[in-house]
Amino acid sequence: MTDSSSALPPPLVQRYRQLFRFYDRQSDGELGLEADFQPAATSLAARWRGHTAPLPDPLGLLMDVYSHEQERRDADRSGSVDEEEFVASHGPVFAAFQRFPDRARTFIERAAGGLFDVLDLDADGCLHLEDLEAYASAYGKPTAGIATNLARMLDGLNLPAEQPRDQLPRKLFLILVTQYWFDPSPQAPGRWLFHLDPPSGQRD
Repeated sequence: MTDSSSALPPPLVQRYRQLFRFYDRQSDGELGLEADFQPAATSLAARWRGHTAPLPDPLGLLMDVYSHEQERRDADRSGSVDEEEFVASHGPVFAAFQRFPDRARTFIERAAGGLFDVLDLDADGCLHLEDLEAYASAYGKPTAGIATNLARMLDGLNLPAEQPRDQLPRKLFLILVTQYWFDPSPQAPGRWLFHLDPPSGQRD
């Protein structure tokens, strides 16, 4: 297998490894559709019971996305994705972003925007702490540091003082997601996405 990760900036490789560990609900070093993603999707879709979902089938949407991504990352067609496959799968994506940034941002808005809609339980255009905590909980992760980490990211975007630090509007969500995936800068606030422990100083 060609090592696509060799062309990736080291800070992004570190983030992708961090993201792999976030997704790995079983902590077994493998990502499986049934073991890791289906339980998370089921948990997130269940939040819409008793609510009017903006999408007709949140569970189906999530599973379609997870199935596609799992198939794309599974280089050896083993049915599961290990950490090296996961990291290497981002090489072509990063290269495409470098070549066609406008097209890539359109894709991010559609893909990440779909996740935003699933998480935005009150459909007010903002993710609140309980939405972000539900996402972490769906993957079996702790929620104690989410509020502090969100405030740190929003502070890093140099927003007006009146911008609430306990909610994440769609536009800012997409900025942070794009930074996490594609901006290797050590100053990018989006690098702190998926940091679940309470921040201490400027530690990464």
